[in-house]
Amino acid sequence: MITEYLLIFRVYGLESLKDLFPNLMVIKGVSLFFNYAMVLFELPHLREIGLPRLTNIMRGDVRIEKNQELCHLSTIDWSLLLDSQENFYIFGNKQVEECGDVCPGAMDDSNSCVQTIFNGKRDYRCWTSTDCQK
Repeated sequence: MITEYLLIFRVYGLESLKDLFPNLMVIKGVSLFFNYAMVLFELPHLREIGLPRLTNIMRGDVRIEKNQELCHLSTIDWSLLLDSQENFYIFGNKQVEECGDVCPGAMDDSNSCVQTIFNGKRDYRCWTSTDCQK
């Protein structure tokens, strides 16, 4: 658990947060960074967020910006983590069309990931091609 906020800024060589925070389930947001509980900014090598155990951001917004290699943003339903769909700012990352985001089991019709409607699109939800969103 993170009591305050998660801020990662200009870290080179970092491809995923999965190994840094393998058991992160909650970001409390007791103290925020300019109203944000999670900020991932200018991480040039980040390919996936990879926080499969994260289930709740209790207070604060999310900002994910200028991560030119970051994929699987379209497969995360932020409303499952936050209180509303307006509490996130995602901009300037890799285009969805360039990613080819696929959730586990999607190719063989055995998808075990939850399916939700987010931003008007019904889809399976996952953090990576091997980790479903819970």
